[in-house]
Amino acid sequence: MSDPHPTGDPIPGLGLVVVGAGSGARLGADVPKALVTLRGRPLLGHALARLGPTAEHVVVVGPPEALPAVEAVVRAVRVDATVVPGGATRSASVAAGLAALGAAEVVAVHDAARPLVDAAALRACVAALAAGADAAAPAVPVTDTLKRVDDHEVVQDTVDRAPLRAVQTPQVFRRAALEAAHATGGEATDDLALVEAAGGRVVLVPGAAAYLKVTVPTDLLLAGALLEGTS
Repeated sequence: MSDPHPTGDPIPGLGLVVVGAGSGARLGADVPKALVTLRGRPLLGHALARLGPTAEHVVVVGPPEALPAVEAVVRAVRVDATVVPGGATRSASVAAGLAALGAAEVVAVHDAARPLVDAAALRACVAALAAGADAAAPAVPVTDTLKRVDDHEVVQDTVDRAPLRAVQTPQVFRRAALEAAHATGGEATDDLALVEAAGGRVVLVPGAAAYLKVTVPTDLLLAGALLEGTS
């Protein structure tokens, strides 16, 4: 399906919730993960600069103890966004973002820790919703061999990886479907799972290796190399 919105134009009715309330402990950083610097700009800044202009409404969910620093990043990127404190879990943080979002019919939830996702992925997900999905997200095929093991790490069998996908963000939802899924009180590190559990139709679109999530120091190094290669 072709994109009815030229690159750079906001998509009418689209709200963007950028979740960046994580601690960054696995990065060994002394600041929250969203504020860790990648080639001179915080991870959150990269994510907002790439996806923020695509949405009509933007909410950033940040660590409660670092909201002034998060607000400074938003100002530096010059994206009009509301900043709210996150909760104790990812689901709670997404719910906080939803509660602060304006009149958006479609909601994209994105990890601040994925700094290199481009607007094309977001637009492809919105197109999937226009074609009938309740939710959509970019994903890539699983390339590693997968083994199922028991409690003692003894291999039980090899898992067929052909139908498996590694899901990325942004995850894009019909707002009503996402709010209904959250209303059940379920907890998930992946909001698609909540919509799936509620019986929603979830579609995946092609993702990219560059859409990696920065979790450990080597991820930060790889993201820096990828960013340098596109500059």
